[in-house]
Amino acid sequence: MPFFDPMRDYFHRRQAQMLNVLAERVHLVNQRTESLRDNFVFPGTDYFDNIEVDGQHVGYVDYGINPLGDRLYINELQILPEHQRRGVGRGVLWRLWLTHQVPIVPLHQYGTSNGFWSLARREFAAAGALIQDQLHSQEALDQAKQRWIHLVPESAKDRSIREYWKWVESEKAAGRRAGPGIR
Repeated sequence: MPFFDPMRDYFHRRQAQMLNVLAERVHLVNQRTESLRDNFVFPGTDYFDNIEVDGQHVGYVDYGINPLGDRLYINELQILPEHQRRGVGRGVLWRLWLTHQVPIVPLHQYGTSNGFWSLARREFAAAGALIQDQLHSQEALDQAKQRWIHLVPESAKDRSIREYWKWVESEKAAGRRAGPGIR
């Protein structure tokens, strides 16, 4: 056992306890759960939750879990201005991490300051959790999506087109002419 392991474990527990205090105040109230073909994490699930603190609405979080179940993608995290800088956002992220136990990946950090994500990354790392770098370009999103593209079911339209061209190839191989309007 390396010399620093007990010390590291002590500080992980200590930081996790501090994040637990933030998360205890936060309640996520699910408004929508869907798995739409056009969503980034399809065939995974997208969630839209309202954030409440002491029964009062203070913002919302829009997130998705990829079909592999190994990443949680934050589409948007909005806290009302009068409730910002009170640990609510970090409490939301910690609650999501406690629930799903997977790395958190922010997408397009438009509405939230970069300082928030830097602080959250440091605190989560100190507690033994992971917030990865944001995915902000279409190329980065497509690259991430390649990990589960094999799980995306083929649409009826795509299947019909594929079967048509397969039929055309079989007709050509048999020496027959195939195609619309060909006699």
